[in-house]
Amino acid sequence: MDLLLVRHGVSEHNTSDVISGGTSNPNLSQAGVKQVEEVSKIIDNNKIDQVYASPLIRAKRTAQILTDFQKDIITDGRLKEMDFGSWEGQHAEELKVKYPDAFDDLGTINSKYTKYAKNGETFKQVADRVEEFLAEIQPYSNDKTIMVVCHGFVIRSLIARWFKLKIEDVMTVRNVSFTELHFEKDDIERPRLMTFNRTEPLYYGTKR
Repeated sequence: MDLLLVRHGVSEHNTSDVISGGTSNPNLSQAGVKQVEEVSKIIDNNKIDQVYASPLIRAKRTAQILTDFQKDIITDGRLKEMDFGSWEGQHAEELKVKYPDAFDDLGTINSKYTKYAKNGETFKQVADRVEEFLAEIQPYSNDKTIMVVCHGFVIRSLIARWFKLKIEDVMTVRNVSFTELHFEKDDIERPRLMTFNRTEPLYYGTKR
């Protein structure tokens, strides 16, 4: 299975410093729409066999625009962004001042945040549910190219899990970036990392 992990375009919350996870549903911003439209010009739908997306509008709409509305988008709740619990909808800058140890040096939420965010999901819980999804689709996808449009913390959690890294060692995933992986038949735990966090795909689903 050749897998394209794509983070959604810039959302309305991304531009206003509001934490939006699995229970927040902002739309793409106008700039985000234009950003995805530009990237869509290099996507070759004929080279993508199936497209899955988080049901959150910022991810689903990104998937639709990326594929020029030519593909059926299958949504799955296990692809939602990390649920930040009581931190959902709050301003990140205010939380950084109050809980500095819950953020890394670049200002990104780290694994310690669950000490303060009531009912916040852990990185392990995120990776567990997304791996469950991938294990479910893999028997039907061994010889296919699959695009999954989801969220930054979802992609970071998976990379940390698969390559045995601390979450703090995985950089922030840019909006509309592509992470490409190859899986051998029936092996969902040991992918080959082809590219990470690129502004365009290099191997899969591209016209170039």
